[in-house]
Amino acid sequence: MKEYAEDYSTAELVCVAVAREVEDGDILILGSFTPLAFVSYILAKLTHAPNVMYMAYSSVDARPFQLSFASYEAAATKGGVARWNMTECINSLYLGIGVDVEPISSIQADQYGNINISVVGDYQKPVLRGPGGAGAPEVVRMHRKMIGYFPNHSKRTLVPKVDFVTGTRWKISNEARRKAGLRPGPLKYITNLAILSKEEEGKPFKIESVHPGVSVTQVIENTGFELTVPKDVPETEKPTKEQIRLLREEIDPYGIVAFDFMSGKDRLAYLKQILDREVKALDY
Repeated sequence: MKEYAEDYSTAELVCVAVAREVEDGDILILGSFTPLAFVSYILAKLTHAPNVMYMAYSSVDARPFQLSFASYEAAATKGGVARWNMTECINSLYLGIGVDVEPISSIQADQYGNINISVVGDYQKPVLRGPGGAGAPEVVRMHRKMIGYFPNHSKRTLVPKVDFVTGTRWKISNEARRKAGLRPGPLKYITNLAILSKEEEGKPFKIESVHPGVSVTQVIENTGFELTVPKDVPETEKPTKEQIRLLREEIDPYGIVAFDFMSGKDRLAYLKQILDREVKALDY
């Protein structure tokens, strides 16, 4: 019987929810250092999905390791069974066996399954310019599952139509994906308030669950597009005591997963705090 934790942060809840979307045997890839995504991979591998294979920092299937800003890339490389360059990765995974999921966080996401990591506002004179999508325009549609995670569920983030389409799910339903030669799989947005899912083109996202302490009304009021609301909306499953122990003691003792949930200003101070603790632990 599962023992559920009562002491957990919203970041930890979202991380666990993303980890639960990882199935045993999945092929996972990490395009850049997104802390919550990588923590969720390692958590899944240490719990319900020991046979997942993840690709990160040119390292193939690294052993689970502790996350830190100072040593994460070296730890992934040291613990991998091989190293691939970009061409080998593309040929072996995207043009080969296929990638199952790469959790993505973006500036905006919309009701059609489009994400925006590029610009907010006019492209030539944007209000905000993001890092851009790198391979997102191609790979987002190719992943078997599309999982977007968002630390700020608001009408500024979940919008009717993104200002710029960096990447798109393109085909949504399992039938449409099969006809297009793509592998079928779910489309979900996991936020700090709820889990939303979409199963068909032309139909709204459905509220799959609301997080503990969050009401359906809160979710509706903070979403910039129409939602399907089931008669009985369940509560998102809480993290277990063991999942929280693994996060805090073995995978992410520095609390790096909280980084995604902070403003740019707060991140600077938090980063310095983490780096100071890492240096002290390494006894430099």
